[in-house]
Amino acid sequence: MELEGQIVEIIYKNDVNSYTIAVLDTEDKEEITVVGYLPFIDTGDSLKLFGKYVEHPDYGTQFKIDTFEKIMPKTLGALEKYLSGGIIKGVGPATAKRIVDTFGEETISIFKYEPNKLSQVKGISETRAIEIAEEFNEKWEMWQIVGFLERFGIGASNSQKVYKKLGVNAIEEIEKNPYVLLDITYGVDFKQIDKMAMDLGIASDNEKRIESAIKYSLVSASYNGNTCVIKENLIVFVKALTNTETQNIENCIINLKGKEEIAVEKRNEEEWVYLYPFYKAEKNIAEKLITLNSSKNIKRISNLKQLIKIQEKMLKKELSDKQKEAIEQVNENNVSVITGGPGTGKTTIIKFIIEMYKDKKMKVVLCAPTGRAAKRMTETTGEEAKTIHRLLEIGKIEEEGKLSNVDYDIAPIDADVIIIDEMSMVDVFIMNYLLKGIYLGTKIILVGDSNQLPSVGPRKYFRRYNRIRENSNSHIK
Repeated sequence: MELEGQIVEIIYKNDVNSYTIAVLDTEDKEEITVVGYLPFIDTGDSLKLFGKYVEHPDYGTQFKIDTFEKIMPKTLGALEKYLSGGIIKGVGPATAKRIVDTFGEETISIFKYEPNKLSQVKGISETRAIEIAEEFNEKWEMWQIVGFLERFGIGASNSQKVYKKLGVNAIEEIEKNPYVLLDITYGVDFKQIDKMAMDLGIASDNEKRIESAIKYSLVSASYNGNTCVIKENLIVFVKALTNTETQNIENCIINLKGKEEIAVEKRNEEEWVYLYPFYKAEKNIAEKLITLNSSKNIKRISNLKQLIKIQEKMLKKELSDKQKEAIEQVNENNVSVITGGPGTGKTTIIKFIIEMYKDKKMKVVLCAPTGRAAKRMTETTGEEAKTIHRLLEIGKIEEEGKLSNVDYDIAPIDADVIIIDEMSMVDVFIMNYLLKGIYLGTKIILVGDSNQLPSVGPRKYFRRYNRIRENSNSHIK
């Protein structure tokens, strides 16, 4: 179904993905609530929407947007309303009215082709005239990106990321190499981009095509928690995806390795292939865990058994032999893992650990990967727990940040003991940043069980730790 009109109010807009709830004034002078992804859209914009009507249980009839087209206002009144909506810095209602009154039906043409004439309007200098026109035309370029991507089945939710990365020349850049979209957008299928590339005349044996298929395959493997794949399996997958020769894939693997976009690691008789950011993060984790665990155990409690007995009386809780053993292992090692299903006593162990180190005037910090997990940790222990992001004072890490070589600065964490709950939900990137903030000598306790929800990102980083420790004197309990 098609709907056309002008946005008169924006009720809500997500700054990250541009999901929007707005009011559209249709050509029939009917105001309709519309919902969907509307990047680069402001109050006053004229749109042609494609979608369907839906019934919201609380808010009634709404128009759900599948795709949209940005169109120029069809009347002078609509154009004036558009210009006065604040889309161009310094152009308010009064200036917008003067512009439209001066140029009438030629207003848009003036913006595009004769911007210097805007200086004829009272209050607009020659310099400001050029600036206003440039801003108007830049926004027009943004709208073109949305329409261009829609032609190839790439939704508006990805347009803002594309513009942010490629700028006003986005369409030109995409036409030269459509596969660049796989490095920018999230959740776009390779075959979708590949068809777009074929339509634009890209050859089937093009290196950019095969290299993108390799990286796409590695990203796809990460959705199942894998940071790497066996090279032979990767080649089979890419060959099926691209219908190209094995030698072409081998050559592109060498090229990507040379550009440090992937890493290849040999273990025994097999070669494993990583996206380089995954390799770097996993390697950092393994090396930091080994360094932490092999450093001097300066937080060790000398009279542990006596202290356990005291805490049992204070907490009115008698520990099992297994629970005592777990606490002893925490005492003897700087890095420890406490694992077990629900009801196995993990929370009790954590409570004892907190009280014992507090008794020794040491600072214990609790954290978890999500707000819900941190809240639950606070409720069960009686101590404040933070999300890992809040503890590290970092914001949300977008997909493009994860899959790049961006390295975030992490402030050192002020703690003697750090306890991380629900470790299965901590992906390789967040774990890497967390460990960067931990001092040598700090004890780190990783808590979780195999039944917990996994992270949405790659997370099987303990495998590398286990491989490295096989050739070292370090150990983890």
